[in-house]
Amino acid sequence: MSSIKYINKISTQDANALANLNYQNLLCEIDFKDLLVKKPWGSEYLLFENESCAIWILNINYMENTSMHCHPQKDTSLVCLDAQVSCNTLNNTNELKPLEGIFLNKKVFHQTQSISKSGSWILEIETPVNKFDLLRINDTYGRQGKEYENKKYYELHYNLTLDLKENNTKRINKTKIELLTISSLSALKDYDKESVLAILSPSPKCGIIYKLHDIGEELITKELDIILISQEKGKE
Repeated sequence: MSSIKYINKISTQDANALANLNYQNLLCEIDFKDLLVKKPWGSEYLLFENESCAIWILNINYMENTSMHCHPQKDTSLVCLDAQVSCNTLNNTNELKPLEGIFLNKKVFHQTQSISKSGSWILEIETPVNKFDLLRINDTYGRQGKEYENKKYYELHYNLTLDLKENNTKRINKTKIELLTISSLSALKDYDKESVLAILSPSPKCGIIYKLHDIGEELITKELDIILISQEKGKE
């Protein structure tokens, strides 16, 4: 059975690293809709954004990795979509397969590496929204201490970003990503219980990932926007 790990507190190592860094608290005012951001390890793009959270899709090349970084003001959820990744913190290593994930409290340093020869796809939910909320301490590509990539790394690609109305579904190989509006868990009765769900509507639970089999009726008590990540049945 695949799993989700929750890191809800920062470690002593996280606190010590933060104490030695200069946090500039920059505000991002860039509209990333349909922009592909080129990275030394691959690329990423904005899948969805509202007033509460932003969802990004990362494509990491084989044996390449993100910087060891944290978000001082944002919680982060990561879900492996395709192939396998290693998600490291300053304290441990977590290998993730499709539909496995990890929730990281703000200020927890983390680094993600593709360990599949075909490269890997990751979904990232950041709550609240601010792409410039970033501190890098180590980086294979010399970006430690630097800010988020600037505009020279942005490329316009249409139909990257989804919305809750007409364009609400993305498929990455066997994994299906859907933006849905539901008012009860019964709306998801036909989905495999290993599917991953996160609330996108304003809520104390916004952005936190859950396995469908771990959710009780008390989580969905009113109409809410959600993201649902599932494996398509019978698709090879």
